[in-house]
Amino acid sequence: METAANNRNALASLTEDVVLDILCRLPARSLLCCKCVYHSWNRLISNNHEVLPQTVAGFFYDDEKGKRNFTSVTGERPDLSFLPFPIDKVAVLYCCNGLVLCLCVEAAGSCYVICNPVTKNLQVLTPSIHTVGQVRLGFDPTASSHFHVIEFMKEEDVECLGVDIYSSQTAAWI
Repeated sequence: METAANNRNALASLTEDVVLDILCRLPARSLLCCKCVYHSWNRLISNNHEVLPQTVAGFFYDDEKGKRNFTSVTGERPDLSFLPFPIDKVAVLYCCNGLVLCLCVEAAGSCYVICNPVTKNLQVLTPSIHTVGQVRLGFDPTASSHFHVIEFMKEEDVECLGVDIYSSQTAAWI
């Protein structure tokens, strides 16, 4: 019993900077669980989105009519106003592990943009040369810092002719 009391005292003696340094290394699911450990950790996690960027704010989903929606779990909404395109010309196509794949439409044409709404980092992709049916984003930050965009090529009356893959590692369609 005395050991448990000593462990609690050891945790209580950690400074906020040390706790934040530990928490910023956790994946989102573990970080959310840590909000239930202490009231002070809940406050620390909730008030430090810049330091703890992997905190889950919500998720995108398609409704039965195919319309893209966002459901917030924190009351916050993703802010895409940092994109260098008019926001009414930006369509969210897909999301994966914190990255968002957008289609940005301009008078000169359209392009894909991969962005992280938390860090405000973005990458405008070079255009592909095929007619696209569907497009998806693949990103696993535990395996690599690179992402892939997969385009499923199609023609009228044909489901899928093939795929084009964009690699952020080579910055090219492969």
